[in-house]
Amino acid sequence: MACARIAVVGLWHLGCVAAASLARLGHTVRATDFDAGTLGSLLRGVLPVYEPGLAELIDEQMGNGRLDFLPSCQEAFAGADFIFITFDTPVGEEDQSDLSPILAAFEAIAEARGAVEIVVMSQVPVGTCHQLAEQLCARAPQLSFSLVYHPENLRLGEALETFLQPDFLLVGADDPAAAERLLGLYSGVAAPCLTMSIRSAEMTKHALNAYLATSISFVNELASLAETCGADVRDVVRALRHDRRIGPRAFLSPGPGFSGGTLGRDVQSLRRLGERSGRKTLQLEATLAVNAERLPALREKIRRACGGWQGICVGLLGLTYKPGTNTLRRSHAIELARLLLSAGAHVQAFDPCVTQPRPETHGITLCADAYQAAESADAMVIMTPWPEFQKLDLTRLRRAMRQGVLIDAHNCLDDRAARRAGFQYSGIGIPDQFEERNAVGVAQ
Repeated sequence: MACARIAVVGLWHLGCVAAASLARLGHTVRATDFDAGTLGSLLRGVLPVYEPGLAELIDEQMGNGRLDFLPSCQEAFAGADFIFITFDTPVGEEDQSDLSPILAAFEAIAEARGAVEIVVMSQVPVGTCHQLAEQLCARAPQLSFSLVYHPENLRLGEALETFLQPDFLLVGADDPAAAERLLGLYSGVAAPCLTMSIRSAEMTKHALNAYLATSISFVNELASLAETCGADVRDVVRALRHDRRIGPRAFLSPGPGFSGGTLGRDVQSLRRLGERSGRKTLQLEATLAVNAERLPALREKIRRACGGWQGICVGLLGLTYKPGTNTLRRSHAIELARLLLSAGAHVQAFDPCVTQPRPETHGITLCADAYQAAESADAMVIMTPWPEFQKLDLTRLRRAMRQGVLIDAHNCLDDRAARRAGFQYSGIGIPDQFEERNAVGVAQ
């Protein structure tokens, strides 16, 4: 398809990336959102969430006339060949999807006329697309439409690359012609195309994230066991990745667990499917249980290293959900800070993308740099593995502190260099002085 007319509704991370990238592929994109404040910010060049290269791509595509932001669905949908639903599906505290913005978008689509292809990119529980299509048929008999489920597979901090150079394109469509029309939009993208039924595509998205979540819980359980017996989980993971059945890119990085809500949402979606159908989901239950223990275990590691909470100051390096973004949504660093504050510790923190107080940082003293965050701290905890933290002057960092406890929740530093700088270093699944005195043999 040489040039399609595409409407995009939903402009947070996914929608902004999709709109700019589809325009980059040569299509005419008209994007909108129900939040007038979001639209106003975008027109001023202010993104709702930071993503490397995204602001520049939006400016470029607006400049050449292929991308525009419009104030209403009616204006954006007018004359569109495709309507993309691109809300970052909100996730509640119980990792349950909130479909209200998607439902509102379908209400707006019901007012349209003519023929259109609806593309749902937002993550939805399996069975949702068929329900949406049935409701739209009943509400808008005048509308001729097809519906395709085309779930995003973006990674914060690498979203443009993963959209324009994906590992594969996943298309769920019960009408093969609809799948072909959608894939025509990506004629310039070299990637395998996997087409399947809508329900299979919905299930696949759940399965992808549940698999990643399970891998994280698996390696974190290995890390916990390694700490009890004096093994080094880094060596264990290195060996696992050399096995061709596992591979060098396996999702096996120990840390504070999975966060952000995305992986948890898909694990919970499958678990709830099991509940509704009367099927046990023992593996999924275990994945969630292991993950739920990670932050309490990290808090206990800090308490043990510092000798209690009385008068203790903890410095956090990194607050965002992950490097390359400024979002704090369901960030493990924020959740750990709340646990520390509730225990009575003072918390001060530095993150290169969090320079001003936000509602999520209430109670946390924000610092101008890592060294200020270390001032008079008893413990420093690396919670977001920003690359710049690997370049810190560890000796200077240690001098600023009261006690020299350094807990590396992502194993991103050289532990030997940290110890040479005078730190009591503790990683995840790495032998250290806090654990090795209690190491046990497995042969007992």
